[in-house]
Amino acid sequence: MYVENELGQVGLGECSMLRGLSPDDPASFEQKLEILCRQINSGEKVDSFLDYPAIRMGYEMAMLDLKNGGKQLYFPSDFTGNKRGILINGLIWMADYDSMLMQIQQKIEAGYQVIKLKIGALDFQQELRLIAGIRQQYSKDEIQICVDANGAFVPQEALSKLERLAAYDLHSIEQPIRAGQWKEMASLCKHSPLPVALDEELIGIYSNETRHALLETINPRYIILKPSLLGGFAASEEWIEIAGETNTGWWITSLLESNIGLNAIAQWAARLPLNSHQGLGTGQLYHNNFDSPLYVENGKLYYHNDVIRD
Repeated sequence: MYVENELGQVGLGECSMLRGLSPDDPASFEQKLEILCRQINSGEKVDSFLDYPAIRMGYEMAMLDLKNGGKQLYFPSDFTGNKRGILINGLIWMADYDSMLMQIQQKIEAGYQVIKLKIGALDFQQELRLIAGIRQQYSKDEIQICVDANGAFVPQEALSKLERLAAYDLHSIEQPIRAGQWKEMASLCKHSPLPVALDEELIGIYSNETRHALLETINPRYIILKPSLLGGFAASEEWIEIAGETNTGWWITSLLESNIGLNAIAQWAARLPLNSHQGLGTGQLYHNNFDSPLYVENGKLYYHNDVIRD
């Protein structure tokens, strides 16, 4: 979406909805966008669209862009001045064993120091064999390994699987069991030898009271922040504040946005006190993407500040 001011400047935002994961209702998504555009154009008070976090994200992006002159410069910083980069992980998508092994080799050769594996699609023994193969060549001090189960484990088997995974000196596991099982997830976090990070568990939670309750009840080591799922940058910063109050670590991950959304998320992330590798490499998945000032070199994301935009 885009908004325009009286000077003809345009603010660009991306409403990135992922069917089956985003809480935004696909059936009424376009209708809600039409309502938002009408409110903007007529000068009406804009609705909060609380249950449509992708729309909230797009609107927040567009207004930030417009505020800064419509140049897709959402959060100016040393990052957008091309003076420093952001450490990112090398994401390995679920596929057959040989394809995943090839992806791993390519990421390590490209200079990534953190490898993130999507697990839960292959036979568990094959997934352990993949991880064991990395560890046979690289220690945890050379290559960190994170895994993301996307809720694939059943609670009754999750702890035993986490115990087997922990033998390979992994950094953490994201969302080992399906979201919404607070009691089971709390027990898992308490007894797991492997640090647990919450991902899908955060979706659809908009009040700070419930956010506090979630983190205090489950007590995870980390949470994963995806602004397009959580309702934008302001909502994500509310999660960060609560994470600080509950001694919970965090990092930021994109959600298959195009380069438009990824650019804004990277600029926002660069202004935060980052202390780990972020998940901001998903823009490389597309063959038909928008031009971008972002590029990756030796496992870091950088910004070309001399890119000329139309």
